[in-house]
Amino acid sequence: MAGRVNAVAAGALLLMVTWMGIGWITVALGVDALRVVDDNPCYRSCESSFPMTCVYNWTVTWYYAMSSPQCGDCPTNATACSNPGCVSVDGFPRAISVVNQAFPGPSIQICTGDEVVINVDNQMTNNEGVTIHWHGLFQRNGSQFMDGLPMVSQCPIPSPGKFQYRFRPFESGTNWYHAHTGLQRGDGVAGPFIIRESRRTDPNAGLYDEDRAEDVIFLNDWHHDTMVSNYQKHNIGKVRVGVDSILINGKGIPLSGSPPFVPIEVFNVRSGTRYRFRVINGANLFCNLQFSVQSHQLLVITGDGSALEPQAVDYFRINGGERYDFVLNANQNIGNYEVRVVGLGSCASASGDTGRQVASLHYETAWPAPMPPSLPNITEEGTPDIWWKTFPNKSLAEVDHNINSGRRYRTTGGAPDVQHYIETSFGTRESPIPNQGTHSFPQLNNISYFFPTSPIMSQFDDLPMSLFCNASSFQTGECEGLTQCACVHTIQVELNALVEIVLVNPDSSYHVLHPMHLHGLQFQVVAMELMSGATVQSVMQLDQNGEINRNLNGPFKDVVVVPDGGYTIFRFRAWNPGWWIFHCHIEFHLEDGMALLFWMGNSADFQHIPAGFPKCGVFPPATDRATPTDPATPTDPATVTPDPPLEFPRADEQQKLDTYHLAWIIPLTFLIAVAVGFLLGCLCRRHAYPVSADQGPGTVEFSAQIRVVPFTCRRPRCRLEYFLLKLFSDRSVDRKS
Repeated sequence: MAGRVNAVAAGALLLMVTWMGIGWITVALGVDALRVVDDNPCYRSCESSFPMTCVYNWTVTWYYAMSSPQCGDCPTNATACSNPGCVSVDGFPRAISVVNQAFPGPSIQICTGDEVVINVDNQMTNNEGVTIHWHGLFQRNGSQFMDGLPMVSQCPIPSPGKFQYRFRPFESGTNWYHAHTGLQRGDGVAGPFIIRESRRTDPNAGLYDEDRAEDVIFLNDWHHDTMVSNYQKHNIGKVRVGVDSILINGKGIPLSGSPPFVPIEVFNVRSGTRYRFRVINGANLFCNLQFSVQSHQLLVITGDGSALEPQAVDYFRINGGERYDFVLNANQNIGNYEVRVVGLGSCASASGDTGRQVASLHYETAWPAPMPPSLPNITEEGTPDIWWKTFPNKSLAEVDHNINSGRRYRTTGGAPDVQHYIETSFGTRESPIPNQGTHSFPQLNNISYFFPTSPIMSQFDDLPMSLFCNASSFQTGECEGLTQCACVHTIQVELNALVEIVLVNPDSSYHVLHPMHLHGLQFQVVAMELMSGATVQSVMQLDQNGEINRNLNGPFKDVVVVPDGGYTIFRFRAWNPGWWIFHCHIEFHLEDGMALLFWMGNSADFQHIPAGFPKCGVFPPATDRATPTDPATPTDPATVTPDPPLEFPRADEQQKLDTYHLAWIIPLTFLIAVAVGFLLGCLCRRHAYPVSADQGPGTVEFSAQIRVVPFTCRRPRCRLEYFLLKLFSDRSVDRKS
């Protein structure tokens, strides 16, 4: 019995030492492979590196663009525009909200499997709460609480206050982060989040030579007023809000053309080298952008982080929230070329001047490009882009459906388990402001979304069920006319169900392309069409007649546009339990309530709430404190496919499930530990030999072939040393038993 105990002890100790050894090796290899970059501790080659823990310390605060103490005599002295703490944007001074006194914010550059720890310190001077959303990251396996959606995954971080985001993303690709509270994203709280994978697993690795941190292109519209001011101007003043600039990596020339001009962004390339560029459209309002590089063809290889069948284009169009990666072959004559961005549709100044911007593609050994005297007029000719308008009728451009098809969330073939029609509509109500008449606001299925009073994922039992609703909660026609239906708009979905969503954007006088974004997972776009007289009923009829062809090789994305006067159909496998918002990525539209939640799974599928997780809520008058009860099942409206009535779990379900989980997890863990220890202990005993007459007890000899002669060591420590030395040494040592 004593021998078995010793064997178990030796095995457990060996397991611990081995684990520590792996940690030392990880640190050693990680440091060796690390390329030191300011504020980017994990930017490195991802070929042979072990996962790292990447820690970032951020301060979110109000700041001032073109502040003289930081920017000095910028732009008269162009070098001063790059001073630490100088945010030059388009040269126009204004209040901005930023991360670490920079716009765009710090660029996160990691490898797949790295753990990310971001310590956010909210120091907003007006006491605004803050949350950060990681756009494009799925947040799974317990990190659902890190999604950054206020009052769904967490409470807003108070000011002053701190919050630690911690998660381990395994999906590679071009992503970004941004504030998800109020209108802070449009004032500057945003930046790139790049996750690289090994070239061995990248299906497009053979198409490029360089994938550098400096080749990330962050685009956004920019305004000389704060977003709160613009929102009130738009909603109450009924004034069209135009863009004042389009920025490339936070730099640009204003549309007004008024000097002085701050330096534009420069991308340096070497002749004969193929570069992977990553483009992010961080637009805030109605800014769909067209992107091109003068005299260069672009090979588009990914969209929203997912690999596409490579497609060579002269330009492409990118909607708000989308990302595209392309390969640029620096094969032109040595010189400087324009990187061009043009605004489409409503992306123009208040006077109607088309939004546009340029940066410089600079070949090494060429003379630096002179500062352009004004913004050029940009027109594009050549191979059509990959935007939805180029897709023939009801089909989409083919992509390689085998790429990453082994992942469970990629399975979208066959008949869907459930189908939902969602209409992007504009409601009308009496304005709360006197003498303002009626006021229009964007909705989904004629319902306005509002955020709950406590985070759903962590304080579900604190919320009255009367806050939640969907299309089944109202009588037919109840939400039409001047009546506004508002709630925590929710569609409940069974875990792992195959869900098909038909988005319909009816013909209207607003002519808006809605870029719709889904948190928590990706979807596959299977159909899209611009049509005349689009309504939910007409699209239903098309589908019933078999006139909609679904392309099950369509791209996987997390942002998709709904054509003005058309429809888009996408599918997803509801594999990730949680509450995931689906919303328009136009800031004003989300603020007005153009969103809903997909509730995937139930209490049995959710992870434990992190220890010490912050709580928040309201304390209304006693008469307004609703008791959580199951809602009644109302009549389904006839205008859309019925949403199922919401079924809420009892308050004690999660506690019972936690007890059940602990009841089998603890003994199973113990049994596994004992089994591993016994097995490793037996491995030690396999090499024991009797002591020879001419050798003292406890002597262990190792030859060049690692051959043991005598061994009588019985202590756990001695057994451990014997076994490790047998594996890793060719020298002889003596140990007293």
